[in-house]
Amino acid sequence: MQAKVVPKVDEKPETHVLIIDDQVEVRRVFATVLSRLGGYVVTEAGDARSAIELVKQGQFDLVLSDVHMPDMNGLGLLRALHEHDPDLPVLLISGKPDLTTAVKAVEYRAFEYLMKPIPNDKLLDSVARAATARRERLAAKIELERYRSGERMRLGRDDPSDRNWTGELLGGRYLLGRFLGQGGMGSVYQATDQQVGQVVAVKVLHRELSGRPDLITRFRREAEMVTAVDHPNIVRMLDFNESEQGPVFLVMEYLDGKTLSDALCEGTMTPDRAISIAAQILTALAAAHQMGIIHRDLKPDNIFLTPMSDGSDQAKLLDFGIAKLLPREGQENLTHTGMIVGTPPYMAPEHARGVAVDARADVYAVGCILYEALCGEPPFQADNYNALILRIVATDPTPLAERRADLDPELLAIVAKAMARDPAERYQTANEMATATSRWVAAAPTPSQRPTPNSSRAAFAPTLVREPSSSR
Repeated sequence: MQAKVVPKVDEKPETHVLIIDDQVEVRRVFATVLSRLGGYVVTEAGDARSAIELVKQGQFDLVLSDVHMPDMNGLGLLRALHEHDPDLPVLLISGKPDLTTAVKAVEYRAFEYLMKPIPNDKLLDSVARAATARRERLAAKIELERYRSGERMRLGRDDPSDRNWTGELLGGRYLLGRFLGQGGMGSVYQATDQQVGQVVAVKVLHRELSGRPDLITRFRREAEMVTAVDHPNIVRMLDFNESEQGPVFLVMEYLDGKTLSDALCEGTMTPDRAISIAAQILTALAAAHQMGIIHRDLKPDNIFLTPMSDGSDQAKLLDFGIAKLLPREGQENLTHTGMIVGTPPYMAPEHARGVAVDARADVYAVGCILYEALCGEPPFQADNYNALILRIVATDPTPLAERRADLDPELLAIVAKAMARDPAERYQTANEMATATSRWVAAAPTPSQRPTPNSSRAAFAPTLVREPSSSR
């Protein structure tokens, strides 16, 4: 790690750039391009963990990072950097781009996702825009503090600074702290319930969506559905607030840990751990399906893992924002046949075709998640959205056995059945798949078939839920 470029002191304010790549030649090419323009101070890091420490110690205006680092996935690095500085622009660079990583990069708020080789003019343009965005964010924060004039005030819906609600008191009760992440409908913050002193999580509806009555209804329904299910493996919903005086928001229990997506950035999982997580999610789905609720957006980002004292994980299902409530008499259906909503790599084929889905689409998604947890890659990847949808609809994934030849055949069979393209050939309910995972655990293959480090095999005991015929 060393500073490579020093600009002239009498020019425009310096922009501090951190370049992260394990190939020194690549770092120096980028540094040389920036040095020709001037105005940049460049620091280099050859691995992700060193880069994280540099960001904690110094003040950088933007980061350029390779996606494929030897010690940490670039997406994991992105999340770690934003935990320290949520407004830090991060440009991810890949020599082997794929749609799944690109989609996740956007979800994790990467400033840009660039492909090697990068033309010099494109690199300079991206860096300049990132630096400008950084300055504008810092200026907005300063202006916001001036606006507050020393006391906290609730901002109106039209105020552009509502994209960062840290420090605001919402509903006269919830004091928002650090930014935790965001999804398609809202941003999530750690907060304190001032009435009882409890730490909670608050999900604030995106400002640009606040004028959509249908989306506010969907947001409210998410709170109602989760509250109605009330399952230990589903995040608990505590409050919902809709007011003209501030943003629409819902309050959830605060979870300490990481998402399954973050965990997978650290590497593949042992079969024991993967099955334990899947079994817990299946019992949560069984409870939701019993209430007539199909999640429809199961993915590693929507599964949260809290470490337990025995080394196991407690898994909780998050984000019912696009869940489908099976139509019942007198209820309005907020989604319609032909609408494709969800995350493509985990969609069931019938979901990708835009036809009506049932609980078996969630079962398929659990199969996809198990597949990725066991081999490190999602079952389907492509260069663009249309190509990915076509693969899901028309082809089978590479057999898991070809990617993990060491896995027990019975475990391979569970994943294959969950991911059958024909819904009739899958497990017909979440309970049925949970039962199969329990039988696999009880069969206890030999250590040579099933690695056991950090085993959490005993960490779950699926509570089977009777599911209605409407979920079939």
